[in-house]
Amino acid sequence: MHFPKTRLGVACLVFALVAGGCATDAAETSTSTEAAPLPTLVLAEDGLGDVLIGFPPEVVLADISALFGSPDLDSGWIPSEPNIYGSCPGRFMRAVGWGSLVTIFVNDGIDPLGERFFTYTYGYDYAENVGGVDPRGLNLSTDEGITVGSTVADLHSAYGARLLVTGDTALDVWSFDIDGSALRGLVNGPDQMHTVTLIELTPSCG
Repeated sequence: MHFPKTRLGVACLVFALVAGGCATDAAETSTSTEAAPLPTLVLAEDGLGDVLIGFPPEVVLADISALFGSPDLDSGWIPSEPNIYGSCPGRFMRAVGWGSLVTIFVNDGIDPLGERFFTYTYGYDYAENVGGVDPRGLNLSTDEGITVGSTVADLHSAYGARLLVTGDTALDVWSFDIDGSALRGLVNGPDQMHTVTLIELTPSCG
């Protein structure tokens, strides 16, 4: 099912600037503040809505935490050697997750200024080692309405001839790619009724 998404900025305050005129006996001053809407997280090719790839970790984590609260998972900065998150580039990596939404950060060195948002995965719960789940009920989707649980038929409807589903029958491992897109993922089979179990952004830590 497609739920229209809009990309909104980070929550901020809007201040009314009142131009001053000639003073009378009493000056009346009024100020008003209005909280702007929080960002809607779209599974996009350049990030999560307005939370863009390359942003510093503190910005990304603050924005997502404002929506979903404290994360369930934080690996801290660990060496970028093969681990349950894959094999990330750079010398260090950090995984922070809310349910099955996991944001991954990398650092090419030891300078904190080099820390940046690198990629994300959605649909795989690393704590439970299971895919095709959304334990937090985040209900995230792409601009085309593709989410965890969408069918292969939905993928074909959304991406048409750009969609490529490949797999290994013996291993029962199936993936989908979209020509010209940095988004890819896993499905639990090649048939029209099979469903999406993971959506991720490439390049990844695969």
